[in-house]
Amino acid sequence: MNTNAFKSAGFAAIALAILFPVYWLYAFGTLSAESFEAAFQNDLTSLNGWDVLFVIIGALEIAVYVALAKLCRNQLNGNLPAVLLIIMAVVVGLFHATVVVDITLALGLAALSDTLMNVTVIFGLICLFLYAVVAFIFAISMLIRFAQLSMPLKVFSVGLLIACVFQFTVVLGIVNIFLFPVLLIVLAIQFFRGDHEVEVV
Repeated sequence: MNTNAFKSAGFAAIALAILFPVYWLYAFGTLSAESFEAAFQNDLTSLNGWDVLFVIIGALEIAVYVALAKLCRNQLNGNLPAVLLIIMAVVVGLFHATVVVDITLALGLAALSDTLMNVTVIFGLICLFLYAVVAFIFAISMLIRFAQLSMPLKVFSVGLLIACVFQFTVVLGIVNIFLFPVLLIVLAIQFFRGDHEVEVV
């Protein structure tokens, strides 16, 4: 992966660090302002700029994980971390693909029902849980190579492990709205440093 590609991944990480909290603070603010069912129903049946932002966030996150997977495979001989990152990217893609439900309902191609709402919620929760599990394993697989990691990757791996634990508790998961962007900035530093800066001992 060339330097320009790493820099592009760095810019993607920074953009994601900015947009991620903006979207999720809005989402949680909307849900807390009224009943969950009413807020979720309104979200599903309407299309607006927030839906576009949701898709953009998903695309950026996938791009960041794919870039990091290439770095792990090429510079750390980390096939397992690379595979786990690709799985994380796929899960993120599936989670953000739920916007298709919004599009379908907004265009009148399907009717809103309790079953559809429940399936969408359950599917989303399953994706979030699977992401946390895979990310947890990824963080462990990186920390096993602790001596090989550059400082940004060490910080990112430890921070991601903590974020996964927060996600598992559900209640503390909201902390990740602020923690995840910090980890993305740290990861961006690694991308801007380039592949030649990964420490191998």
